[in-house]
Amino acid sequence: MIKISAIKHSKYLIISCLLTSLFTVVSAQNLLPESNPEFQFDYALPEPIDFNTLQEAAEWADVVAVAQVVNVDYQKTRDLNAKGQAFLTVRVPYKGIDKNDLLIVSAKGFEDYQCYYPDRLGEGQRYLVFLKQSTENDSEYHGFKPFCQLQVLLDDAGLYNLRYPTDTNIEFEENLIKDVTYQDPNALIDGTEWTSIKRQEFQESFKTELITEEDLFQKYFYLKFTQGIPLSDIRPLLNVKRQAKIDSDQM
Repeated sequence: MIKISAIKHSKYLIISCLLTSLFTVVSAQNLLPESNPEFQFDYALPEPIDFNTLQEAAEWADVVAVAQVVNVDYQKTRDLNAKGQAFLTVRVPYKGIDKNDLLIVSAKGFEDYQCYYPDRLGEGQRYLVFLKQSTENDSEYHGFKPFCQLQVLLDDAGLYNLRYPTDTNIEFEENLIKDVTYQDPNALIDGTEWTSIKRQEFQESFKTELITEEDLFQKYFYLKFTQGIPLSDIRPLLNVKRQAKIDSDQM
């Protein structure tokens, strides 16, 4: 019985090794760059531009889309992002990309305009993105704040809205700006640890509603966005024709 058990155990080990090797080969062929130490990311980043309109931003960009954060992989120096990548899935394509495509957005440096995305919490934040494609790698892109991440939020009807006020200096026509009841968790900002002055300044700048809660131990302060521009009204402002994605060989 001992010999039979030993033979069975040996066969099990051999099969396990073969399966592991096969899995390794298959995985290597489909390896995401964030898991591949030999992948060379492109850090030739564009200088920031202060566009006056969304159309100007769209003309500059190779890719325009609403995309959702899947993951971020950043190296840090003293708790500050130093370089790395964000991985986003395209939800609404406008230019140079298809729905459900993966966007790898590289960033490097400590300047405020570097395109670092926040850590994914829950389902991941959504953004209207304007990005340049890397000349070295397909699916790798570059951008700069604020135009690489204009926040998009879901309303109570499940529709996308560009959060207003935006982080840009672009002036939008008043008739485009709507009062919105957001059901998106990212529409609520926890300002409990802020000073009252900071909460007031944020509230005035972003037209937010102040919500207070309390328990036996503490009082909590939240700021909720209340305005937006429906994406159906944003599309005409982009003035782009639907374009298929391009690869680096076509550039």
